[in-house]
Amino acid sequence: MVIELSSIFLLILKALPAILAVAGCTWLVSLYLNKISIIYYSWPVVLMLPALVYLIETRMLGSVQIALVVMVCCWALRLSLFAIVRGRHQPEDRRYKELRERSASSFRLQSFYLIFVAQPILAAVVSSLFAIAITADMTWSSYQSAGVALWLFGFCFETIADKQLYRFNRLVVNEEQTLKTGLWRYCRHPNYFGEFCVWWGWFIFAVPTGNGFVLLAPLIVTFLLLKLSGISLMERGITQRRSDYEDYMQCTNTFLPWMPREQVKGELYE
Repeated sequence: MVIELSSIFLLILKALPAILAVAGCTWLVSLYLNKISIIYYSWPVVLMLPALVYLIETRMLGSVQIALVVMVCCWALRLSLFAIVRGRHQPEDRRYKELRERSASSFRLQSFYLIFVAQPILAAVVSSLFAIAITADMTWSSYQSAGVALWLFGFCFETIADKQLYRFNRLVVNEEQTLKTGLWRYCRHPNYFGEFCVWWGWFIFAVPTGNGFVLLAPLIVTFLLLKLSGISLMERGITQRRSDYEDYMQCTNTFLPWMPREQVKGELYE
């Protein structure tokens, strides 16, 4: 196991220069545009690059390895392109605005090590799942089929949720309104739920490796989605910004999709 983990670590180190290069270039562009939230454009690419490096370095070209890399590339390109399209019509992300205001004099330097250095480190850690799965000598099994099925469900779920929110934000002039239709009727963060399914699909896909470290990536991503940079930050102070959000919270699950509950006045959201 020690030898196996050391080889995985060395493989991750080989991908690190490419990850750091993309992160560094993104930081310089963010300074030029004065918009830190362009990091959303590069995050999927920073995760796709190590998967490609692992495949090239190991030359493991079995159906299992190719299927995994194809899933990673499809996920990354879709998410990155969507972030670019969405970002053209949006101002700086509120969460980064708050960081900019708190550290105005040293924001450029702080954004470098707090965001653009932290990103490649995080990417290297969670990409360990890809390294383990790609280097493992696996044949296709029911685990891979189940993993692909859950990944596909999450990929489609997240894509639909993103498109519904994008269309809503483009058509609705009143920024205080909340989207409560489509997938957003069944939970308040269906895009995050879709992302959750994507990563746990990859975990199931990699279970036959027998390496417990494949659990690390989905656990980290789940923590980020639920507690650190996802739902927790997104809903901080949101009831003050959107007058209808408190009623929305009362009748709609936070994360796991389910039928909406009745409000106090006995009505359901349309």
